[in-house]
Amino acid sequence: MKIGVIGTGNIATAVIRGLCTTSTAPERVLLSPRSAEKSAALAKEFAQAEVAPDNQSVIDGSDWVILAVRPQVAREVLSKIRFRAGQKIVSLIAAVTLDELRDLARPATDITRAVPLPPVAQHLGPTALCPANAEVAALFDKIGTAVPVGDEHQFNAMCTVTATVAAYYGFLGHISDWLVDEGLERKATDRYLGALSQAVAADAGEAVEHGFDALISDVATPGGMNEQVLRTFRKQGWFDPVKPALDAILARYEVGK
Repeated sequence: MKIGVIGTGNIATAVIRGLCTTSTAPERVLLSPRSAEKSAALAKEFAQAEVAPDNQSVIDGSDWVILAVRPQVAREVLSKIRFRAGQKIVSLIAAVTLDELRDLARPATDITRAVPLPPVAQHLGPTALCPANAEVAALFDKIGTAVPVGDEHQFNAMCTVTATVAAYYGFLGHISDWLVDEGLERKATDRYLGALSQAVAADAGEAVEHGFDALISDVATPGGMNEQVLRTFRKQGWFDPVKPALDAILARYEVGK
């Protein structure tokens, strides 16, 4: 497989690093010359990665093309590139719809939108895909968990949920502050909470089979301490802002739809 990458920001870098460290790494990865420092670092790190002289050379030398330029310049950059029929296009650009991509990538028609997260560099985390594409799903399953969805509204909803990551960290940060107030050292509290989060995340994978309510029931024994904290949060309306916060982010994704 020969993969070309237009744009080498943080997410594209994570995808490349993830793919190049699998047991079935691509035979060649062509990188665009923009973000020169990151492209050069990847080319130095992985034998199959090389920096192309320009974007068109990336397209000409690739079977698969990953588009990862900034949304603000996406249309300008893509309008100057000549794609070819039969190429598989994977777009990581949040603000460009499938209809726009089909117009910009002609005559290529095999186009998928994807939203991976940085942990794919360590072969972890979900990647939402639209439309469902078995080959693209197989690629992203190598570096995490591919989750195909039915339409772009559902895809935008998945993208919306990725905006909650900072809130997760904020929650952990508040707990860390509380532990420090109780006399613990920050390094110890953050190490403990990081390990606790990894353990909880491993259990959260069981939601695929049983749902989150079942996981809550498993740990929130009536009259127990987990149940007490959950009850306190619910009584204080701690979860009430979740829906309006997500609705507002989804609206940003679907502006102009």
